[in-house]
Amino acid sequence: MSGNQVAIVTGASSGIGAALAKELHGRGMSVGLIARREAPMQALVEELGDRSAYAIADVVDREGLRTAVKQLEEQLGACSLLIANAGIGGPTSAKRWEAKTADTILRIMDVNYRGVVHAVDAVLPGMLSRGSGQLSVVSSVAGYRGLPMFGGYSSSKAAVTNLFEALRIELQTKGIVVSTIHPGFIETPLVEDNQFSMPFLIPADKAARIMATGLERGRSEINLPWQMATLMGIIKHLPVWLWDWTVSRARPS
Repeated sequence: MSGNQVAIVTGASSGIGAALAKELHGRGMSVGLIARREAPMQALVEELGDRSAYAIADVVDREGLRTAVKQLEEQLGACSLLIANAGIGGPTSAKRWEAKTADTILRIMDVNYRGVVHAVDAVLPGMLSRGSGQLSVVSSVAGYRGLPMFGGYSSSKAAVTNLFEALRIELQTKGIVVSTIHPGFIETPLVEDNQFSMPFLIPADKAARIMATGLERGRSEINLPWQMATLMGIIKHLPVWLWDWTVSRARPS
């Protein structure tokens, strides 16, 4: 990756987004950070120095996100790599369903799906006009199957995975590479409150190195860590009856 390439990363104030911004900058790219929180982005830009900038926006705000992307492109140059990373999670129990459960699911979908659509909307027309670029989304292995207690999160990730699969097929003749990232458990603020075992947990900086290498190679899918991706790949193809039986016995009633 060279310095004349510009990566714009949403959800860049912490976690995977911040780690990816550091990794890509270290590989010679200019990086534009977008998130709601200014202080951590400002600190990260001060750490990175030249070839970095930030803009404040909520990915749910379509016009605000467009403005933020435009601001970064004016400072750094046209976006050559989008990393649609902003996302939220949280449990959504059907057995304890109440009004706020529906609100939580819809909020997760707003950020994790609509936010991705808004990010694509902000950069894809420019990429099409230039005939080059790369779109990437941080989905999750949680999108492989509907996970009990986390239906809102897993369905949002399934949605963006399917969206990017469609984009990849459509854009492959337009000079635009489309990559979907499926991480397992990564050490980020998103998983800090999880009260269950997280197998194959890896640090965010290691995850960022794997992701950046996959993006450099233009891979359609980047699944990590390999142990978790392999396990979830097997689970994805289990017959429905076996999946239901296994999960119903693995989780408390």
